[in-house]
Amino acid sequence: MFPPGAYHSEGHQDGMGVCLYLALVKQLLGDDFRFAVLDDVVMSVDSNHRKQFCRLLKERFGNVQFIITTHDEVWAKQMQSSGLVSKTAQAHFHGWTVEDGPAYEHGADFWDRINADLDRNDVPGAAQKLRRSFESTMADLAEALRAQVTFRQDGRRELGELLSAVKGRHNSLLKKAADAANSWKNEAAEQKVKELKKARPEVIRAQDGESWAINALVHYNERATMTRADFEPVVEACKQFLRLFSCASPSCEPWIRVTGQPGREESLRCDCGEYNLNLCKK
Repeated sequence: MFPPGAYHSEGHQDGMGVCLYLALVKQLLGDDFRFAVLDDVVMSVDSNHRKQFCRLLKERFGNVQFIITTHDEVWAKQMQSSGLVSKTAQAHFHGWTVEDGPAYEHGADFWDRINADLDRNDVPGAAQKLRRSFESTMADLAEALRAQVTFRQDGRRELGELLSAVKGRHNSLLKKAADAANSWKNEAAEQKVKELKKARPEVIRAQDGESWAINALVHYNERATMTRADFEPVVEACKQFLRLFSCASPSCEPWIRVTGQPGREESLRCDCGEYNLNLCKK
């Protein structure tokens, strides 16, 4: 009586189709539903719904092994940043031949691809990958930390405003964690926050000081000629900056995030719990 095509966008229809498929297989197989292949199922699904889809697979189908293929690198990164897949579980295919089969790299992340470009002395290629990946990561962090970013109707965000919002929000959360630790007289928590706040300024200064090189190399600039040795400090500064927002455990890959309702935030933590700062005052 009411065909979905008359009411829903293509992305919503694709999302409903995947959900109906998963619900049907779960109904038919029950606990025997342990394996599924999803081939480019979110090509027309918008970014916010893709993140919800990651959450759906993690929470409702935790015992199912999924093989998910895609041509979209942003979606691949979203799956990794949400914790749906680990870095070591990814395979990046570059092509194939009849004689040799597929050419691929296993377990590589964008740092590996940047290093591969630098090994070939392709500094502009490395700069482009760093810019794109850094911008995508800042968007993920802005969401995880609930940073305040200027609303734009087209949804576009500049790297500079994302960086500023994430830095400001991170600073305010650390202050809130310090106040909470002080109110509870928790010396261990006070010391942890003090160490995080002490490491922060130097890392941010280094990232600020090196960030100019990314734009200079991404856009054509006849004066901007850098060697691998020149660009490696830029990459290292970005790495150190992103470590401010991650757990020390190598097996805990998603970024730290805020829990609790807006205005009543409870903690700043990672998935494994090793990074866990209380935000609730006594």
